[in-house]
Amino acid sequence: MTEVVTETPVRTRWMVAYALAMIGVAAGWFGPIQILLPEHAARLAGEGGKESLLALVTAVGAGASLIANPLWGVLSDRMGARRRPIFVAGTVIGVAGLLVLSAADSRALMMTGWVLVQVGLNGPLAALAAMIGDRVPERQRGTVGALFGVAQIVGVVLGTALAVAVGQGAPGYIAVAVAVPALGAALLLLRDGRDGRDGRDGRDGHDGSGVARVAAGPTNWSVLLRPGAQFAWAWLIRFLLNLVNALVLVYLFYYLSDRVGVTDAATWVLILTVVNVLFAGLFGFAGGVLSDRWQRRKVFVVAAGVILAAGTTLMALFPVVAVVIVASVLVGAGWGAYVAVDMAVITHVLPDAETRATMLGVANIAGTLPQLLAPVVAAPIVTRLGGYPALYLLTAGFAVLALLCLPRLKALS
Repeated sequence: MTEVVTETPVRTRWMVAYALAMIGVAAGWFGPIQILLPEHAARLAGEGGKESLLALVTAVGAGASLIANPLWGVLSDRMGARRRPIFVAGTVIGVAGLLVLSAADSRALMMTGWVLVQVGLNGPLAALAAMIGDRVPERQRGTVGALFGVAQIVGVVLGTALAVAVGQGAPGYIAVAVAVPALGAALLLLRDGRDGRDGRDGRDGHDGSGVARVAAGPTNWSVLLRPGAQFAWAWLIRFLLNLVNALVLVYLFYYLSDRVGVTDAATWVLILTVVNVLFAGLFGFAGGVLSDRWQRRKVFVVAAGVILAAGTTLMALFPVVAVVIVASVLVGAGWGAYVAVDMAVITHVLPDAETRATMLGVANIAGTLPQLLAPVVAAPIVTRLGGYPALYLLTAGFAVLALLCLPRLKALS
């Protein structure tokens, strides 16, 4: 297959609808994780068993998520790169899972509901990621990719706020279940947003992005699914920087109480989370716009690695409140700098347009897997192998390792 690429830009209204849809998906994920699931576990298992139940439910859900995302991508690509049916089907399953959770009065139902949420919401996530490659020209991918990342941050705040405002238990789950499709509706109803065509997603010889596709015989999937060296290096960099972010957060509560010595660790977790989110959002959106203007991606990955290494080194060596606040600013800014170009980098090194959603699903494993590995890596270090200084110095080392991988990414400017 060959492609003739046109550079017709996407319009602002499409970007807004796209960001709203991503906010909805993130709210569906993180509203339950932040508040609803912990309260639910405490209600079902009591104070003595809540941690174990929550860990089991979230681990099983994360495992389902690892499998679901690439499978949604394969299904989307096999359908001729049509994304809207995948978006709708996944949203329906995810909302069904939230409704199951709202009525779950047993551990089995709680786990079933959360698995449905994880499996379902990976559908719209896979579709939204693929739309960047489908619809967005290279010169806009920094901006739209930054929206993809920043919208997830906003979704965390929205999902948490909904759970707090409406209440825990069934009302909270139902509120999130309403918000997810409501925020995604605009993207489904909106026409393509560039030249008046609706997003026909490959049914007319285009992939929905202004990319004319000329078939060259039957698709050889065994060839198309070979990732290639450039995709592999981009995947590894994404994995390492996501692991940095996960390791910073996994034991933040205990770090603040046991190492820094604050008296109200929960309040300080909230404060530092707000600081992190603000700077991640600011640097993410500004970096995406600048990366498009300059048509440079690597410099933002370099900045991200350096700033993340600096922030985590401060956490390792200077466990005092004032320095930890500065470190949170740096970690937020560094993560935002990477989010600014993350999707632009990944979509640039995709091996073939016909397997775009499938390979983006594989790329998304690099974001999900660190959430599973972070506790496994952190627990023995904190308890037996040097404590929090060793943990955060190792975290800084992962950021540096990502920088060492960057020269091998020769396809990127």
